[in-house]
Amino acid sequence: MKTVVFLDRDTFPKKILIPKLKFKNSWKNFKFTNPEQVAQRIKNANIIVTNKTKLSATDLRAAKSLELIAITATGTNIVDLNFCRKNNIYLCNLRDYASISVAEHVFAITLNLIKQIKGLEKDIKTDIWQKRKVFALLNRSIGDLNGKTIGIIGRGAIGNQVMKISKAFDMKATFFSVRNFKRSDFKNFLSKCDILTIHCPLEKNTLNLITIKELKLMKKTSILINTARGGIVNEQDLVSAIKKNIIAGAGIDVATTEPPKKNHPYYNIIDKSNFIWTPHTAWASNATLNNAVNQLIDNINSFYSNHPKNLV
Repeated sequence: MKTVVFLDRDTFPKKILIPKLKFKNSWKNFKFTNPEQVAQRIKNANIIVTNKTKLSATDLRAAKSLELIAITATGTNIVDLNFCRKNNIYLCNLRDYASISVAEHVFAITLNLIKQIKGLEKDIKTDIWQKRKVFALLNRSIGDLNGKTIGIIGRGAIGNQVMKISKAFDMKATFFSVRNFKRSDFKNFLSKCDILTIHCPLEKNTLNLITIKELKLMKKTSILINTARGGIVNEQDLVSAIKKNIIAGAGIDVATTEPPKKNHPYYNIIDKSNFIWTPHTAWASNATLNNAVNQLIDNINSFYSNHPKNLV
């Protein structure tokens, strides 16, 4: 009998049902787990399931029977990996479960921005169309994706899916890998992008990867899309860049603190027509949510049948 604790079950809607494990287990769901509750809740666990609840070395020391941590996402920055390796605790994550949903979200935001949908809707609400008395309101600069260069940071499953979709628009796709980072190459890469979209993990070398310095290297007509992690883009710098028209627009699905506090910098530009902010939902189509829980259970079942999958 294995003891399983899911520390933040409410990160998935109730309508998404989690399949049963193939072996005997005692499964306990917690809606959410505050940092001060972690140690107590995991102390008897053989298996920890977590989406965004952080597991520090201090907390993990309390889990004397811990064998496996199963993350219901791809990112592993919430877990102290060094502690796990030193103490023979295995860790598995999800792979290629949300690439279609995220890639589609990238283009949903991009098309909204380049076609000026948010701004044009605002113009109708404020009667500008009616006041101009013309059949087509042409007061905003509307672009096309055709022929544009889309720069993709990260060539994993999502990055490749973005490239695949970009071909349908006859765009030019170019990749940049942060693993072999060279400043000169990065500058050259940024200068060519009409659309910049981020699909790399948040790590020490990607924290504040995009600051005001990098934004100034981009074209004034370029658009930035971040559906990866909030800390990769310096949020205050992006706000400044939008206010000063250093770049043409931005679409953001992530923040450094989620949910954000009311004093978050993005609230200063949320009403701007060239800024779109969604609440970390790029990945969250119904199909993806079901893919995630199915892969989660498959990862755990595979581990305990001596055929482990997706170990980190």
